[in-house]
Amino acid sequence: MIKDYLYMQITSSLESLACNNDITLVNAEDLSENVPDTALINTRAVIMNKQFDINVDYTYRLAHELSHVLYGDKDAQAVYQFSEYGKRGEELLAHKNAIKMLMSIEMPTTVNGFMEYYHVPSWLEHYANETFKSLIVTE
Repeated sequence: MIKDYLYMQITSSLESLACNNDITLVNAEDLSENVPDTALINTRAVIMNKQFDINVDYTYRLAHELSHVLYGDKDAQAVYQFSEYGKRGEELLAHKNAIKMLMSIEMPTTVNGFMEYYHVPSWLEHYANETFKSLIVTE
């Protein structure tokens, strides 16, 4: 992942969003590479594993975990762990909200560019297209 200036601004916007919504963000650097990022709903915390060995970009994963805390059903589950294959219920909602959150911070020029930039799982392209079209109309 190329960590250019824009990438750093987007990450900073997500970190500010967490701070402004009283969400504790922990960037863990000493976890095993197979430990997924985690959202703790009741304590309003997100633990991001910097060593997590997954193709999905850190910033997308952060937006996904933040969306669990910000927009998820507080009674559905207390703990969520990132899965790029979570296609139902709260996981799908978090994927959709992560896409919208990132596009709202920095509108991409194309959906394919967005998908490639964040390494969003390809099965989410339909939702990225829908979000892109809805945000283009509102701007």
